[in-house]
Amino acid sequence: MKYFTNKSQLARMDFHTKLIMTYFLIFILLAIGFSIYMSSQRTNLSAQGAADYYRGNDERMVFGKELTELTETTHFHAFIMPIIFLTTGHLFLLSAWSSRWKTVVITGGFCYVLLDLAKPWLIRYAAPGFGLLAPINSMLLGVTFLIFIFVPLYEMWVLNPSPAGRREPNLED
Repeated sequence: MKYFTNKSQLARMDFHTKLIMTYFLIFILLAIGFSIYMSSQRTNLSAQGAADYYRGNDERMVFGKELTELTETTHFHAFIMPIIFLTTGHLFLLSAWSSRWKTVVITGGFCYVLLDLAKPWLIRYAAPGFGLLAPINSMLLGVTFLIFIFVPLYEMWVLNPSPAGRREPNLED
């Protein structure tokens, strides 16, 4: 746990560790980009589009998602999203951000991932009004992952490791 302090451990990583972490974060950024593109194709990134996508729309000849399809999608996302969250979140925890901000971002991210898993079920089986969750939660989850990506990239490649005895800049409350 000594690595998860308010001093940036990212700036102190050796070149090859920074390199592989950077490549990983670039792939995650590409995946997020494709996710946004896919969502825009399916829902137009709107509350009504999300409601139509999950519940169906007879006028547009869009069929509602079947129980089996929602189950398969949830099953896949319940495995992969926590793994991505864990990995990128750990890199973020190595940053110089304050403990308070780390707690806020990590907790928010957890809530957004959980809501992302529940969102299709709420829209499909509870009420179409939950379609409003789609663009809002997607934006909040996206911002969280962008923080998880760009803070480590900045600290690995831009922030200089502090010399012995000097404190690094700390993003205080």
